Amino acid sequence: MNAFMIKTTGGRFYVRPCTLGRFLVDIDGEEVAMEKDEDGYVRAPGATDSGHRLDMQLLNNIAEQIARQTA
Repeated sequence: MNAFMIKTTGGRFYVRPCTLGRFLVDIDGEEVAMEKDEDGYVRAPGATDSGHRLDMQLLNNIAEQIARQTA
């Protein structure tokens, strides 16, 4: 699968598939890993590797768009 761009109310985000069911999303200059859980839903952590907190509503909107693109 190739990289793709999604649009949400929070902006445009580039999504790069990493492994099966895992995606890397560039959010404000930081890569955030999102992955499918056991139920098949795309989830994201609430914080980045560097410890910055992220807006969960934005993350949920991005996850929803990823799920639609990869369905």
